[in-house]
Amino acid sequence: MRRQDIQLLALARQGDTAARCEAGRRYLLGVDGFPQHIATGLDYLNHANVRELPQAARIVAESLALEDILQLRQEGVLAQAAAAGSAPAQVKLGVWLCVRHGKVEEGARWLDKAGAAGHEAAMRAMAALRQPDAEDPMTAFLSTLTASGDLKGPLVATISAQQALAERDLPRLAGSLRTALALTPVVTTELAELVTAAVKMAEENGRPLLGIDPQAIEAALDMRTSRGDRDAAYALGRALCGIPCGVLVPETLAAGPNMRKGVALLLRAADGGCEEAWLHLYRMHGDHRLSVANPQMARFCLEKAALGGQTEAQRKLGALMLRASDTLADSEQAIQWLYQAAAKGDRHATSLMQSLVLPLDGADAQAASAIELVRRDDPWLAVRMQLSRHFGLTKLEALCVDPADGLRPWGLVVGKNPFISQIRLSAARAIPALSDAAIDAARRAASFFGQSSRDAQAFEGDLRRRSLRQRRAFERHGLDESMFFATATSMTLEALRLGPKWAFRAKEPLQLALAACPG
Repeated sequence: MRRQDIQLLALARQGDTAARCEAGRRYLLGVDGFPQHIATGLDYLNHANVRELPQAARIVAESLALEDILQLRQEGVLAQAAAAGSAPAQVKLGVWLCVRHGKVEEGARWLDKAGAAGHEAAMRAMAALRQPDAEDPMTAFLSTLTASGDLKGPLVATISAQQALAERDLPRLAGSLRTALALTPVVTTELAELVTAAVKMAEENGRPLLGIDPQAIEAALDMRTSRGDRDAAYALGRALCGIPCGVLVPETLAAGPNMRKGVALLLRAADGGCEEAWLHLYRMHGDHRLSVANPQMARFCLEKAALGGQTEAQRKLGALMLRASDTLADSEQAIQWLYQAAAKGDRHATSLMQSLVLPLDGADAQAASAIELVRRDDPWLAVRMQLSRHFGLTKLEALCVDPADGLRPWGLVVGKNPFISQIRLSAARAIPALSDAAIDAARRAASFFGQSSRDAQAFEGDLRRRSLRQRRAFERHGLDESMFFATATSMTLEALRLGPKWAFRAKEPLQLALAACPG
């Protein structure tokens, strides 16, 4: 470094404002023997003893490109320089007001001031902005300034989009992206990331994404998908399959349908952890009218969606399994899925479970009082009555069920009746709990019988003895059996155990459950 340069730096460190400004200028530009080092230059020019000087602000605004000013967060300095009469600063400030904040009139006033001061690029840019028949005045405006070398239009528009995204300002984000894409010959990695974020924000907010060419959106989503972006794959997959993304119709996100590619992208999204994609795949593969129809794949996707916690999938999988069930194990698994869906408020799943529970007469409060009367003399019978009331058991089922062995997380299994030889009456049956009170009653019954199993066997005896004690207790207290024991023929019980027969009885709720979407 030359002696005079060293002397300049010494003066700057001693507080000489002119020396500090000159040293800052040389560092910003890398001229007159100084290496270019923007951070050091800004340290000099942002120092407390020169920060408020118009000269320092002008040096920053005139030495740095607009995109650098924005990335270095020097917008305040830019406004200060423009107010001090710097034409280049006025051009940059006017452009930023137009592009980022949508304040076209205010930005135009700054550009007009620069034009009046003889800035030719500002005059040409304003002519382009005010062109009455221009299809996209903002793009023409930035193109003019880019051609003159005053700024890099695509980069400025991209920075504007980044700031709009950070502020969750969807209209400004869409406008900035539209301009950036129009100024860029091909979609860049940075723009692809911003477009994907804009699509996600639009879907989350339930607002349309206006003004961006669908082909550009498709290219951006495709680029992000190839880099492992799950959200991009999910959005583009739905669009290519003709599935709306919230309020965004497929035509706004892709140039046209492509079912096979869309399904592949949905599978990629699902594999990446997007559980909602499994349900879309189930619908696509399950539609025999589509070229991607595949019943086996549809079932697999439905199972994956159910495992992922999708309420609709749990309900539909439970309904399909129950319809096809011909064993107790199949029925149990089906009811488990329906129970999970019903626990989340799915009314169709609840309706299907209700079809598996036999109805009883009387009010719950009256039944509870009767159970307490019986409990004083015969606690085992009282527990069986309470269990029967909640699960709609027949008299034979209520007197023979083993609550400890039959307890399930979703309800109760009435095991094979050892006292009855007729298969239709003695076969095991799975019954779901329709309320929290029902599952609580089943747990209490299991605990009671589990702790006193030996006493219960000695006290209750066989079916004949249990039936006699029940009849005497009901006569003693004047109780009606229809309040505690359901009436059902052997054919009705068989229909509740075998899926195809149950499906015939519950045809209407089954159809609704398989057709309905959540809510």
